[in-house]
Amino acid sequence: MAVPEVLLALMEPHPLHGYELRQRYGALLGFRRPLRSGQIYSTLQRLQRDGLVTVAGVGRSGGPDRTFFQVTEAGTSGLERWFSEPETVQQYLQPELYAKVVLALLTQRDATQVLDVQRAAHRTLMREMTKIKSSQRSEPLEVIAADLAIFHLDADLRWIDSTERRLPYIRTGIEGHAVPIQVTDNCD
Repeated sequence: MAVPEVLLALMEPHPLHGYELRQRYGALLGFRRPLRSGQIYSTLQRLQRDGLVTVAGVGRSGGPDRTFFQVTEAGTSGLERWFSEPETVQQYLQPELYAKVVLALLTQRDATQVLDVQRAAHRTLMREMTKIKSSQRSEPLEVIAADLAIFHLDADLRWIDSTERRLPYIRTGIEGHAVPIQVTDNCD
């Protein structure tokens, strides 16, 4: 996630201090992925150094002094660019699961077991996301985050099933790529 842009967008309507940023992030975007306070404050320092935010003032509301930050014109321009650019589309050509399957086959391990273990993990997470989605206590933002996870998990499960059906053909292709090890007595 683009933490600098997220913080800028949260501050754009009006100046906020770090604790408020953390609270708003948690309420809107922190579903299963909270930001640590240290990450927020270090990002605020970088944003200030880069001229994207400035100190709007210092205030107190029953606790310690809080530094409020506001977005500068440069920060707003950066946000406009961020909102107008598409996210990088992941090609998923070589995620770790793909590598595990290929290398399991290459090393004569049980690739079906690799796929079965991953399938079980995906199904467990899918059940958790489905509970969140169907709970009466879930917030609408939690529901759409759960939907996103479920759709990605479903696509992964379809890939796992498809790959398992193709294992005999894949195994044949990989065996042709195995590099034979030559052992010699020479110590050159």
